[in-house]
Amino acid sequence: MKNIQAALAAITVANGYANTMNAVERVLQRGQSSQPPMCYVIEGDDDANQGPIFGPDSLLSRHLQVGVVLVVQQDEEIDARSASEAMNSLIADVQKKMQEDFSRGGLAVNTEETGVSPVQIEEGLPILSATVAYRIAYRHRRTDPTIAG
Repeated sequence: MKNIQAALAAITVANGYANTMNAVERVLQRGQSSQPPMCYVIEGDDDANQGPIFGPDSLLSRHLQVGVVLVVQQDEEIDARSASEAMNSLIADVQKKMQEDFSRGGLAVNTEETGVSPVQIEEGLPILSATVAYRIAYRHRRTDPTIAG
């Protein structure tokens, strides 16, 4: 999760992206800040697939569901794009960044996008949101989850 947060924080115009992410946060109990364009990362289900056990060095395979919730404020004085164009630009930046290192710095086997939600719009409000969903496949030692495999 820290790897994903750090990767998404590197989305800036200076780094060659169409947008600059003002904030990247993990879900906070007190709520998220409001600094659009921004995202927050939601940790979902973490499913295990034990497989055959061959000793203390055997590996446990897992699939972690992750949601990247994107928030954009459509300011018509600054940005004349449509709501979908503004959001699609941010979605494309996230998709590009997440696939640059599908092994999450060697911690994962694969990072797979599983879908993008429809853009959420509340009429009369300038805030848009959408979620890009991922499945992160990773392995660790069966006897010690802190040792990646």
